Amino acid sequence: MVFTSRNLANSALWLLFLITVVPIGILAMYNHPSVADDYCFAYMTRDHGFWQAQKFYYDGWSGRYISNMIFHATPLAYGIFWFVKVMPFLIFGLLFHASYSFIGEVLKPTWQHKLLLTITFISIFIIFSSSVVDTFYWYTSVFIFPTSLCFFLYLIVIILRYYQFQYKRIKYWIALLAATLVFLVVGSNEVMMLFTIAFLGIVWGYLLLFEKRFDTLIFVLMLIGLYFAYFWVIQAKGNQVRMVGGNILGGAIQQSLIDALKSTFVNSIKWTGVLMFLAVSYSIFFLKKYYPQMPSNIFKIKILIPILGLFVLIFMMFFVIHYGNDMGVPDRVKNIIFAIYTLGFFYIVTIAHFAYLNEIRKIQNEWLGIIIIIVAVMVSIYFSGQNLKTMYTDVGLGIAKRYDQEMTQRYAQIRESKSDSIYLAPLKNIPKSLCFDEIKTNEKHLWNKCYATYFEKKVIILKE
Repeated sequence: MVFTSRNLANSALWLLFLITVVPIGILAMYNHPSVADDYCFAYMTRDHGFWQAQKFYYDGWSGRYISNMIFHATPLAYGIFWFVKVMPFLIFGLLFHASYSFIGEVLKPTWQHKLLLTITFISIFIIFSSSVVDTFYWYTSVFIFPTSLCFFLYLIVIILRYYQFQYKRIKYWIALLAATLVFLVVGSNEVMMLFTIAFLGIVWGYLLLFEKRFDTLIFVLMLIGLYFAYFWVIQAKGNQVRMVGGNILGGAIQQSLIDALKSTFVNSIKWTGVLMFLAVSYSIFFLKKYYPQMPSNIFKIKILIPILGLFVLIFMMFFVIHYGNDMGVPDRVKNIIFAIYTLGFFYIVTIAHFAYLNEIRKIQNEWLGIIIIIVAVMVSIYFSGQNLKTMYTDVGLGIAKRYDQEMTQRYAQIRESKSDSIYLAPLKNIPKSLCFDEIKTNEKHLWNKCYATYFEKKVIILKE
């Protein structure tokens, strides 16, 4: 094989991808159900039935009708513990395919370039997101946020195909599928619910104001989203209970707006710094080399509009979580907002590239882009936050393996005990990439109650 700048750049990105995903797979083999919620959903399904358990939760705590359904479909309810070891591979495959489809539909690259851009996005997401446990290993979180991101990416793919001539004969089936995906996103979580409806509203408003076109599909999808959001989520009995008994800041809109504004600015600056190296190389190496002309009409837009749109959407996502949670923004929520920001950021970079194409064409040295890619990969590995470091620590020092052994011994102790009250020794090995919570020394804590009920004991508690 002839050594070229292209081969060097591709090799660097594949190396980054392998360094990132290999520990994901290794850690999956040591994963266990989390005491945080997983056992609660499992025993409800086992003891009360799949549909009744959903109804109880929908009426008693949350209007997330899709998440509720998936939570209570947990294999743990049927004594299948090994499913959480398979789950990381399933969600990784779903994220990969959704990203691959999205990039392919937006940019229309060759399959080789589509694959390269996909592995780069997945690497960025895993390395710089706030946590990996929420994305791959905690059942309850995995089927709230990462899946809703995939639903949204597929939604964009379907919407874009609706307008293409080759799909004209099945366009109504495509519209139905798009409506189904809106239904799925809205029922997954409030953050992606608000984002998706707002996104559709911004797109529809842009087409109406700037292109003088009333887009029926986008308008109908927006109405569908609003209907299910209000009548199925907001007005759900469980959601009303949660607003009264949870951490809702009831009426503290002003403080929530201020907090959301701070979160938007602080995280946008942080994320922009992280993405800048790859953005520059993406422009002068990838777009300049492989896209002499604009790849799609969706990039023919004044750059200030998507910048403002991205800011508004990120702000709204932060607002809904600040208003609904007075304890800050959970890592699982930051993960999904970062993914949306990354996609929006590179969309803006693509627009900027073609807006200033003449200036960019003056950059003749392709190696500049290659050097920037290499630097970006090195910076990503060295300044990767905690994710890579934590994963490799848990694997390399054997923490994850010993955790797996301790959990297996704990299950055996519980099942072999003839007593209704069991006192467990605290875990000596807690891998941060797999486990973020433990049962408590307080037998009345919810995790303890669910744990005890699942194993059909009266009390399960940690020794002090």
